[in-house]
Amino acid sequence: MPGRRWIILVVLFAARAATGFQFQSVGSAANSLMAGLGLDYADIGILLGAYLLPGVVVALPAGLLGQRTREKALGLTGLALMAISGVALGHSESFAVALVARAVGGVGATIVILVATKMTTDWFAGREIALAMSLLQMSWPFGAMIALPVQTWLAQVLGWPAVMTSGAIAALAVLCAFVFVPQCSISGEAADGRSRLPVAVLLLALAAGTIWGAMNLACVLFFSYAPLVLVAQGSTPTVAASLTSLAIWFTIIAIPTGGYLVHRSGRPIAAIMVCGLVAASTLALFVAGVHPTLSCLMFGIAIGPLSGAILSLPAQILDPRDRSVGFGLFFTCFYVMLVVGPSAAGRLQDAWHTPSAALIAGVALLAAMLPLSLAFAWLSKRRDPVALCSA
Repeated sequence: MPGRRWIILVVLFAARAATGFQFQSVGSAANSLMAGLGLDYADIGILLGAYLLPGVVVALPAGLLGQRTREKALGLTGLALMAISGVALGHSESFAVALVARAVGGVGATIVILVATKMTTDWFAGREIALAMSLLQMSWPFGAMIALPVQTWLAQVLGWPAVMTSGAIAALAVLCAFVFVPQCSISGEAADGRSRLPVAVLLLALAAGTIWGAMNLACVLFFSYAPLVLVAQGSTPTVAASLTSLAIWFTIIAIPTGGYLVHRSGRPIAAIMVCGLVAASTLALFVAGVHPTLSCLMFGIAIGPLSGAILSLPAQILDPRDRSVGFGLFFTCFYVMLVVGPSAAGRLQDAWHTPSAALIAGVALLAAMLPLSLAFAWLSKRRDPVALCSA
């Protein structure tokens, strides 16, 4: 049934969207949380980071565990942990309890994201992998965007506990649908996966994960610091925020469009290099104040096609039995960069005394994707597929 994989993608999309929905819960109810639990903005920042931090230590063990168990069971476990986290957060009476509950949700979200990405690869490898990955990538911001108005309303009407519980309800709803997702035959054949990757495959997985982390970190830095740069260049705060928001919308539109074009071209490495170069160039022009409005919007468009292209790379080099641990390494690189990067960029900004410093770091990250992509292509051509599959 050819259409079945698209129905499965809808469920995987919903699972990943639930992680974005739950992540946003703390931000949506920040003021109510601060009043209810006696928190300050630093505490809110810690709660936000606690959702991502577990990925650094959980992604690889989850990938290793996925080699020994069916990813469907692993995904259900992740969704259950998210539901437990939401309920526990809704009943928290102290910052310590809220922090532990938030970390549990982060563990569950890490597992869900890894499983959803791996299952999408299983169902779409050799088919519409770039397009499928682009659509999957849209799920997280989609969940966060849905959460913002819904959770803000819940916070005003029912209070912050209802906001936290809404994250649990979203996870439980997806869990009920996830139960009916069939096991991919490729995944079933790979159930006896190995825990050690061949060196060439390991290096390729690390390169792909670093490219993915660099792109996402550059986006985080742009969306965080672009408004400050625009204000420094003479824009009002409202105009600066609106322009940055518009760039985000351009990115969201460009993700599926770019994924389709990458799928049609069949050249993800070329797409990464071209779009990465354009994104780095437009971001540099933005920092320099050269047509900042146009540069800002062009950056948003250039970033979009990168998602599907980068996420399709592991499918090129990972044998089915290696995909779980391979994606564990892939996402470990991503989480390490997302956790360490913003702090490093902040220190750079403090040292240079300019809001442009973090965006210059973003330019460097995007530029670094070019040699990394070339290295990936070179290693991919040199590896012996027959030897690797029999290793």
